Formats: sequence, structure tokens, C-alpha cells
Amino acid sequence: MFKEIGDERTFNGILNQITDNIQSGRLKAGDALPAERTMAETMGVSRPAVREALRALELLGIIKPVPGGGNYIADDLDSWLIGPLSILFKLNNSCFRQNQQLRAALEREMAILAARKCTPLDAAELLRILTQIDSTEDEIRRGELDKELHTKIAKIADNPMIYSVLAAADQLTDNIISGTREYIMRKNKSAAEIDEQHHRLVEAIINNDDKLAELCMSEHMDTIEKCIDEMQQNKSQGYTGEK
Repeated sequence: MFKEIGDERTFNGILNQITDNIQSGRLKAGDALPAERTMAETMGVSRPAVREALRALELLGIIKPVPGGGNYIADDLDSWLIGPLSILFKLNNSCFRQNQQLRAALEREMAILAARKCTPLDAAELLRILTQIDSTEDEIRRGELDKELHTKIAKIADNPMIYSVLAAADQLTDNIISGTREYIMRKNKSAAEIDEQHHRLVEAIINNDDKLAELCMSEHMDTIEKCIDEMQQNKSQGYTGEK
């Protein structure tokens, strides 16, 4: 499984051998790695060098250390992107429009995939969330349910890459959703436009109409993007929207 490292840098060599073994299937989710001493001897490197590489993989969510029990490949490798991407999104926190453009592109593809894969059980879950949105007047709760609806659509789409990126942007997504709903409520005294878009989107997904689902999601994302632009413009002019 491991061999002596050649001319490449020690750190890179250790990382490459571990990730190559995961990619090839020789190491699978939940598998235990050899002891640090064994890995060091096999690759011809020091134990601190192995420990440093394992620590980097731990930070990426690929390795899970167990105190006194060694190191294991993470059980859920599909979610390993969330940690690194979360840091990048936080560093880019001020670029709301760019973040929304990325989200819009992913959400459109997500809607297409969800429409193709939606089962009767999935449909029931989507309708349950919509019913809860319609039945509550608490705008904070409605914002939470709004997020839950988009998360459910992402899970129905069953694409770990898309889900990981959206999950990594979770805090920014929260800010965008809650901020947009709040802005629309102040402006129009109602969030009926967004709620109606959700209903049309869910109907398209339930009916397995991927083209209509993409169109509905595009309309929904356009509405949010316009609101974000207005919010940023009003903020730059010192306008809060309060009366």
C-alpha cells in the first residue's frame, strides 16, 4: 500500500500516497491507517513528517484520529470539501453578489437533478416544508424553513459535490436568505413573491419536469439577486428601508 518516497518533497509524498490509495479504493471510508511508525519506516521518512501530513488530512476532513486508537479514513468522504470551502467562503464574505452568482448556478443544476430523481417520499417531504412555511407567521421561522427547503432539494439532487459547496456556504446562505426575506417584507409588506416561486418550483420537481424546475429556480435566483443588489445600493446610500 505504501512505498519509499523518491525525489518529491516528504510532505507531498506522504499526502500523495495516502490520497492515491483512497482514490484507487485500497483505502475505503472507515479503514484504519497503519501505525505512524509503520508508515514512517515503509516510506523512509520521520514520524513527525507522517504526523504533519496526517494532521493536514485531518483538517481537510479526510482523516479522523481516535485517541489511543490510531487514524481512520473518514466515514463520510463525500463531505470532506465542506471544511476547506467554508474557510474560503468566510474569507470572501464581503462579495455577496459573487457568492449569490455561484449559489444561483449550483441551485439551477440542483433543481434539474432533483426533478429527475424526485420520489413520492421526496415529494411528501417538500410539500410538508411548504405547508409549514404557509402556516407560520413567524418570519424568522419561515427563513429557517426556506433554508430547509433548499437543503432538501439539494439532497434529492444526490450530488455530493453540489451539496458540499452549498453546505460550505451555509452561513452566507443563511445571511442571504434571511436578509432577502427581511428586505422584501419591509419593501412589500409580504414575502408572497418568494413563497409563490417556491410553490411553482416544488410543483415542477414533484412532476419530474426538469426544464420547468430549472426555469422556476432561475426566476427565484433572479429575484434574490435583484434584492441583494437593491440592498447593497441602499446600504451604500445609508438607507435601511425602515419607515
